[in-house]
Amino acid sequence: MSFTKREDSNQKKGICVLDASPDMTIYCAANNLAEIKGYYAEFNHFELNLSDVEEIDSSGIQLLLALKQSATKDGKQVFLNAISNPVAEVMDVLNIRSHFDWIQPE
Repeated sequence: MSFTKREDSNQKKGICVLDASPDMTIYCAANNLAEIKGYYAEFNHFELNLSDVEEIDSSGIQLLLALKQSATKDGKQVFLNAISNPVAEVMDVLNIRSHFDWIQPE
């Protein structure tokens, strides 16, 4: 499983908290996309915890950017609430941290 919905997600309030698995690479891209699509119709507010991600490549970054873009278009919200060192390094190299909204400032 690539994304796990936390028990504290609240469907009545439209809030979905997702914990990412350690692998956000091309090898898991199809599963990652399918899981997020499954939650997307149910919720309007997403909080992504990426603190356990050990590997991320361009497909993982593309997934995050596409989710953010779709949510903005559809009037939904996506927030990052924690990121691992590998995610931070890739975001810094690509200079994309400012493309995301954060629960807690980095």
